[in-house]
Amino acid sequence: MHTTPARILAMVVAAVLFATGLTVIGQTGSAEAAAKYCTGVESNSSVTAAKAIEVKQRSTTTADIYLCKKSGDRYVRDSGPFKARLGYNGTTSSKREGDGKTPKGVFWMRNGFGTSANPGLGKPWTKVTRDHVWVDGDATKAEGYNTMQRKSEGYEGESLYQPKPYKYAQVIGYNEARTPGKGSAIFLHANTESMKTAGCVSMYESSLVKAMKWEGTTKTQILIH
Repeated sequence: MHTTPARILAMVVAAVLFATGLTVIGQTGSAEAAAKYCTGVESNSSVTAAKAIEVKQRSTTTADIYLCKKSGDRYVRDSGPFKARLGYNGTTSSKREGDGKTPKGVFWMRNGFGTSANPGLGKPWTKVTRDHVWVDGDATKAEGYNTMQRKSEGYEGESLYQPKPYKYAQVIGYNEARTPGKGSAIFLHANTESMKTAGCVSMYESSLVKAMKWEGTTKTQILIH
């Protein structure tokens, strides 16, 4: 059979298109595989828990949240992204009291609290009243800095009786040494009308409830980066 130049050209074009198709398929497969895993969590050796909440910063004050669960030697995305808000001055690795920044790093998720009953978090829950405060500001360690206390017992601090942001909230275990001035009252809580936080991480209430139910009784860490 005589092969004309036109036929040769057509064969070359077909081969190139076939190879390109394989490349695209490979790239798509790689992208899909990457989207399945929490690569930020996997690359941080401080994350050791069976479950991790990944807070991935998108802009100065916004982030995406992924709920990640360990499966074998990898962390898979159970759900997300959920839209989240950060401190009005962004994030920092050197948090200070009153700087309006969300601390970066890996922290344990601790007890929950709120003006309403526990929505499904499998950890101790405090239904707060107007008497509950979180000691902050220039308080000393002896004065209860970075702990929940009661005004009736002589403590001062941020009121936890705030039905919008603190209908449901969970303590992020930042500054558990309670070093004065290093920052306090860092929570995962519901969004407010202003969509701003003073250093916490906030989510839409429905997303927050999903995250709490997903967390359950499992020891969970949060990665903010």
